[in-house]
Amino acid sequence: MAQSQPATERNHDIVPVSLDMDEKNNELVHQDHLQTAEEIRRTMSKGGQVQMRSKHDDLGVWAAVKQNKKIALVAMAAAFSASLEGYQINLNGGIVSNKGFIAIMPRDAKGAILGKYVSAWGGIQSTGQTLGQIFLQYLTDYLGRKAAMYTLFVFLVASVIAESLVKGWETWLIAKLFSGIGVGMLQSTLPVYLAEISPVQLRGLFINAYTFWFCLGQLLAGVALNKLQTGHFKTAIYTQWGMIGVMGIIFVLLPESPWWLVSKGKLDKASKVLQRYYGHIEGYNVSDEVAIMTATIEAEKQTAAREGQEGHWAVFQGRNLLRLIIAAWPKIIQQFVGLSVFNSYSTYFFQLAGNKNPFLVTVILGCVQLLAMLITASLSDAVGRRPLTVYPYGVTSLSVLALGIIGCFDYSSKSLGSLLIFFACLATFTTTGASAIGYAYASEIPSQRLRAKTAGWGLAMSNMVAIMFSFCTPLMLNGDAHWGVKTGFFFAGTGTVSTIVGWFLLPEVTRRSPAEIDELFEKKVPLRKFKGYVTEVQMVAEENKRMQEGH
Repeated sequence: MAQSQPATERNHDIVPVSLDMDEKNNELVHQDHLQTAEEIRRTMSKGGQVQMRSKHDDLGVWAAVKQNKKIALVAMAAAFSASLEGYQINLNGGIVSNKGFIAIMPRDAKGAILGKYVSAWGGIQSTGQTLGQIFLQYLTDYLGRKAAMYTLFVFLVASVIAESLVKGWETWLIAKLFSGIGVGMLQSTLPVYLAEISPVQLRGLFINAYTFWFCLGQLLAGVALNKLQTGHFKTAIYTQWGMIGVMGIIFVLLPESPWWLVSKGKLDKASKVLQRYYGHIEGYNVSDEVAIMTATIEAEKQTAAREGQEGHWAVFQGRNLLRLIIAAWPKIIQQFVGLSVFNSYSTYFFQLAGNKNPFLVTVILGCVQLLAMLITASLSDAVGRRPLTVYPYGVTSLSVLALGIIGCFDYSSKSLGSLLIFFACLATFTTTGASAIGYAYASEIPSQRLRAKTAGWGLAMSNMVAIMFSFCTPLMLNGDAHWGVKTGFFFAGTGTVSTIVGWFLLPEVTRRSPAEIDELFEKKVPLRKFKGYVTEVQMVAEENKRMQEGH
């Protein structure tokens, strides 16, 4: 049942009442000018109410898709940038088996690249990724989302230049550092940008498009490597220039985030962006939408000032810390359910089942991931974030448990070998979709004031766990432990515990405005009761809508 607090018990920071209220006649009137933060602060200081949810947020998902074709084009173009990320990661991971690449690297007696160099490349890339996620957030806040895109683009270009000029392991190490920084920056920037330019009811669709293009980029990299199996490995590296060129053009053409512009007091520029991409919608008023953004940000500032949660470390203070943990947790679960086993070592499992064709493995898993993303993207705004995160991770935990059980038997037989592949694919399928929702949590849960910082720190926290498992998993599979497929037992345990924590920790915020999410956290509404809770922001928006229709 929907809930809200009685008026006598309300103790909140967001005081919703129409910005369009004629105080003298107590009538709802239309405001054509852009209300400044100072005007909204005066309204709040007098006990006046400010609207913080748009009347357009109540539109159905698919009706919103039809209505917002312009911004959908922008979002898909921005999400396409992730295809380079997936392409580069998969290309670099597979190129170490290319004969030409091996020939210029230090080798062991069997002719393979020395393991310490392969480990160093993986470690430096993950480290760079974490650094990019942590430090770019400050630039993103001060100079804007577009400036962040240009910065990460520079690092990605530098990585491809270093790859193109590779002469030995040192050059490749530098390339991996730049690549890691660029990829980390991309992961912490694009989902936040997509969340800020999207209508409330389409955030899930557009943010999940990011992971869809990432998966497609991975698949294309596998195809490129299969076609270039000769020693001319640099041809595969050069193919990245085409994709990075398209990315650069897209970054130039993308508009700045209107939420960031409003946060910096650039109301005229924000209104121009909204007018260009939303102005064609019937009944859409740019001034009203800018006022909603301004009011939301001002309410957050008042809360931060009163609670002493200002400065660079505000993300770790008060309710902001809880929001950080929630933002990070879905991607952390991804690591605890064994992503490093059935994803990074997918070829290993297929080989155990008797398949020696790495390209076939790439195609199968690539198709599994794309199917998972098509389903997740289409359902995330209708079904919700929580069920598409917790339940799939639960299935993943069961899948790795099944892998561990199979490891107790002779899985070289045809029947058990088929089961091995099935559960590896099932784990990949469920984790791909749930992990994609993780970007939505990282982008939606933070307050607007701390969105970039919280998303950056949250993703960095999950990446730190990933670094730990990147070193531990090989030791479990083929190291002194000799667990092999029985490693599934370990991740079944950690995956089950982390998923149970997620069950109690992850709230439902689908189709909530930023101000509504702020109110839910400030009122300390139980996390599992977010869904169905009627916020005051919501009630005021509905009241104003009725008054407008009546007027």
